[in-house]
Amino acid sequence: MSVLGQSYYLSCRTRIGRVTARAMLGALRRIGACRSFKLPLDALSLPGPATSGLMKLWSRLHWMGEDGMMPPDQLLAIYRLTYTWPGDGDVVELGSWTGLTTCYLATACASRGRGHVYAVDTFAGTKEGGTSYDAVARHGGTTWPAFRRRMREADLEGRVTALVGDTVEQAKAYPGNPIRVLLIDADHSFEGVRRDFEAWWPHVAPGGLIVFHDYAMPEAGVRRYVDEIVTRRDDVEVSPGCVHPNVFAVAKELGVRGEARVIREAVAEVSALCAATMSGAVRVGEGLAPVAGA
Repeated sequence: MSVLGQSYYLSCRTRIGRVTARAMLGALRRIGACRSFKLPLDALSLPGPATSGLMKLWSRLHWMGEDGMMPPDQLLAIYRLTYTWPGDGDVVELGSWTGLTTCYLATACASRGRGHVYAVDTFAGTKEGGTSYDAVARHGGTTWPAFRRRMREADLEGRVTALVGDTVEQAKAYPGNPIRVLLIDADHSFEGVRRDFEAWWPHVAPGGLIVFHDYAMPEAGVRRYVDEIVTRRDDVEVSPGCVHPNVFAVAKELGVRGEARVIREAVAEVSALCAATMSGAVRVGEGLAPVAGA
């Protein structure tokens, strides 16, 4: 990692560093610069502790990641959801590969000061129809050593527990707290998403968030299952919705009218943040109100 990159990450872990970087970025973007270099700069639009957490992570792992399955903009969208979604409870990731997304989920929990991540995977490159990703051969048939190495390099071993095995089977013996955020990113077939959703739904806390990745993948069954089944359930709040073209999130209904109002307000806040980022409306230093704790 370059000296410039390390200096940027180190300075942005402090309040004065973030304020300075936001001002500089705002000035540069007003003249049309730095609009394509997204992730390390757009992270400045997050609340202070969330930005600081990412800078700490990126000082250990390059922000582009290595052999990760998720593009940077989608990682940031899911990180934002995981950090900002209210409530207590743990985070469960179905489908972890080499642990890049896991690091973002764990960093979000660490930045909030609470929550544990359970990463569920066979680590054998399992995909739809009992097949495996060809890329798993590069890892000797299992990504488990790469996953463990990444957790160690990110200094997140104490924040992550791996549940090795089939996602549905692991749901039967889930050892964690009620789930605040569930990320479904394993078997992308219609039937696979259905199995995962139904197996893990009972563990999701009232008001908890369920995030579906690869919503826009044309050959997958994620979008069809979400649109035809999930969004038609009476016990699901269809919000925040599509926070990124490839990421769709819903909330489990609380069932209590007063508390339901709280979650609707949280949904509105998160949706506004995500929509602003997707549309390019979040321009740090261009009239963006300061965030508490920044």
